[in-house]
Amino acid sequence: MEQGPDAERAASFIEKFCRHSRGDIAGKPIVLRDWQREVLSGLFATTPDGKRKHRTGLIGLARKNGKSILGSGIALYGLIADGEPGAEVYACAGDRQQARIVFQEARRMVESHPALSKHVTVFRDVLEVKSTKSVFRVLAADAKLQQGLTPHLVIFDEVHVQPNDELWNAMVLGMGTRKQPLMVGITTAGYGEDTLLYRLYEYGKKVRSGEVDDRTFFFRWWEPEAAECDWRDPAIWAQANPAYGDYLNAEALDHDARTTPEHEFRRYHLNQWTTVADAWLPFGAWDLCRDETADLDQTLPLRVGIDMAYSNDCAAIVGAQVQGDRTVIRLLGVWENPFDPTDKRSDAWKISVFEVEERLREIRARFPASGAVIDGQILPGPEFAFDPAWFSRSAPLLEGDGLTMVEFPQTDSRMVPAAQTLYQLITEQKLVHDGNPILKRHVENAVADRRPRGWRISKSSSRKKIDAAIACAIAVTRAQEPAPQVKASVYQNRGVLIL
Repeated sequence: MEQGPDAERAASFIEKFCRHSRGDIAGKPIVLRDWQREVLSGLFATTPDGKRKHRTGLIGLARKNGKSILGSGIALYGLIADGEPGAEVYACAGDRQQARIVFQEARRMVESHPALSKHVTVFRDVLEVKSTKSVFRVLAADAKLQQGLTPHLVIFDEVHVQPNDELWNAMVLGMGTRKQPLMVGITTAGYGEDTLLYRLYEYGKKVRSGEVDDRTFFFRWWEPEAAECDWRDPAIWAQANPAYGDYLNAEALDHDARTTPEHEFRRYHLNQWTTVADAWLPFGAWDLCRDETADLDQTLPLRVGIDMAYSNDCAAIVGAQVQGDRTVIRLLGVWENPFDPTDKRSDAWKISVFEVEERLREIRARFPASGAVIDGQILPGPEFAFDPAWFSRSAPLLEGDGLTMVEFPQTDSRMVPAAQTLYQLITEQKLVHDGNPILKRHVENAVADRRPRGWRISKSSSRKKIDAAIACAIAVTRAQEPAPQVKASVYQNRGVLIL
């Protein structure tokens, strides 16, 4: 691949001085792939008179394709070897934590190479080359915008999280006095159209197609060739991920395709634009699981999920049962506040906890032989899973009545796997429901709420009920666990069961 002199210098600098800092290859020199060299070749292209062709670059890459490493290498090149005295290099992002990702990677590269560490002074949020008075700093959109900046090179990480155009525009305007400045946005796709990234993305496509003649704008975006593609097809994954089959593990994408909502997989792994940020199920997936003839079997183990309301305006009970290779679910009880939350009568309506308790006793009586197994015999009654934070009074009473009560706190550590289990069963059509409209409404009201441990289903607004969806996630998760094999206890005949 033919490269201009600037691109070749950048590539040589990165491979000679920049090292990996994580995993099995930590400490080893970076070896650029052909597609990375292609990016550098385009980004650092020059005009016939030797001047830099582009002032702005937008590079779209799905997650885990090495955006941060590439951005860090480019930033260090701009700081040390781009020939700009007094260069100001910035790592920018929507917040300081995100902005520090590229900077920290660059910092580790400096610290791991003797020549760089001797040449560059390292501070917490600044790298300084005293011989040229050049600096590399972190700058975030959530910090007070500083005036008087004259950037030479900017690495704008994850442009999709920018709250507005202010930081981007400040960097562009500050570059006015530099001879060969370069702004590089390296990002994954976003959602919605009223955003800085979407405007840049649309502009880049027009430049690429020739509709707009702007030689100063470099655009390279990896995404599937067809927008309406099969997002589960590995061939599509390869189109959107230049590192696929190299250092991007195919098994990792296969796992995520089974456990991640479609809109998230398309954004983060296919680098496709989506219209919403939080939909958790593919359109129509719930309806594909409908089978009005399916019902719970009184002779098979039954797991019951209970969700009591935080604000006492809704409660739900859902039963789940594994029948062969599918899990059958039924809404077994629901209590909803009939009033609009803005109606004053809403405050006076309360769930009858006694009704909920009585319904659970009825379920216990209806499914007398659906519990755990002890010495080859099925224990009476199903398992009832509940959040102790909202059922502390009822659980001991029901347990005293012979119900098998199991604590299931609605923490992220529990609800993130529960949401993903429910998602996988639905999308693989291994879950069956009878089409209950209330359950359908609660499921479709839910949205994906990303947490540090992963995503879980949550409310999209305070007015929409999702309690039945939460109870469903708890029930189906417990249903996937094998029926506990319980040894006989010396107390068995005395009315106490030791599990």
